[in-house]
Amino acid sequence: MGVQVLIDRPGVTVALAARGVAAGQAVLVAHAGAVPSLRLRHPHAAMLAVAADGAGEAAALDAGADDAVAGGAPDALVAIRAERLLASRGGWRVGALSIDPVARDAWREGRRLAPLPREYALLAHLARHAGETVAHADLYRAVFGLRFAPGTNVLAAQVSRLRARLDRGFAFPMLLTDRARGYRLVAAAERAG
Repeated sequence: MGVQVLIDRPGVTVALAARGVAAGQAVLVAHAGAVPSLRLRHPHAAMLAVAADGAGEAAALDAGADDAVAGGAPDALVAIRAERLLASRGGWRVGALSIDPVARDAWREGRRLAPLPREYALLAHLARHAGETVAHADLYRAVFGLRFAPGTNVLAAQVSRLRARLDRGFAFPMLLTDRARGYRLVAAAERAG
């Protein structure tokens, strides 16, 4: 879940990065004139239109933009408005992890994770309970629809696949195992001890 800047304003991209907003296609920042065609190609994306003047802002909103700003607005203001649109989408953030429930996708530090359906269900459930240990029984119910432990390693296999996407290549693991209890999604590295 993130913002894609489709206008020639590198300062907006820099301002978004400074605010910790990842790149993605949940919010599109585009010229007001591009709104109608972008709305057809990206019907689920939130759209921030950058217009030449007040009349252009009104026209962009009429054409389907979710918000509009004047072209002379500072890069920081455009970034803040885009971030607000992103927040209104109802996704989750856990530290550097962003989860988009509409796209059923996730990003960590701007890198797209592209989880498979069961991996996404597992990640979303853990994100809703970030920082808490989620019991195996709760995960069987939420991810697999089971009210019993099937006696297989199906949960451990899904956790392993999700870890490969979520933690490999990053400074610290976000998906932790609490032995014999469950799993926990954390926002920051935990100290041993």
